[in-house]
Amino acid sequence: MDKESIRKDILVKLRSLTNDQILSYSLSITKQLIKFLQKYPHLIGQIGAGYLPLSSEVAPIYQELWKKVPLNMGFPVLIEGEMKFGVTQGLPKGKVWLEKPYSLVNPEWILVPGLGFDFSGARLGRGKGYFDKYLSKYKTLRIGIAWSEQLITKIPVEQHDCSMDFIITEEFCWDVNQQISF
Repeated sequence: MDKESIRKDILVKLRSLTNDQILSYSLSITKQLIKFLQKYPHLIGQIGAGYLPLSSEVAPIYQELWKKVPLNMGFPVLIEGEMKFGVTQGLPKGKVWLEKPYSLVNPEWILVPGLGFDFSGARLGRGKGYFDKYLSKYKTLRIGIAWSEQLITKIPVEQHDCSMDFIITEEFCWDVNQQISF
């Protein structure tokens, strides 16, 4: 199946989720992310990055995450057509891009959204390439975030596509390199 067909199939699934389901999956993903950070505590002292979820997109609930794990996190900003990351005071505000004021940072790890992932770490984005361009330019730990229904057998990859190091779902954390869940 080609990327566009996979995108359409997954978008249909995502759009069928109720707000309660999105909240439930997002809370479960937050718990899995806490478990992940407890397993890799050195990440807690580093600058990380998250994303501002689109409608019908599962995402960590940052205020719940920060209650359990003190993190310094940036969020995507768009500067002259290029994605960068900014840190703000309090909860991030914005629909896709972080609203000002913020200070630019270079995160050491990034929570990466996607429409689909496979167990080899391949990611299917929304097609604009912002994350792939950023990830190809900067060396950072890549943590894909997805609802388990977004995991598929095989994502077709192109040369510019960047793969993940880990994938976190509402059910488990997946180590791509070791090919194990925890």
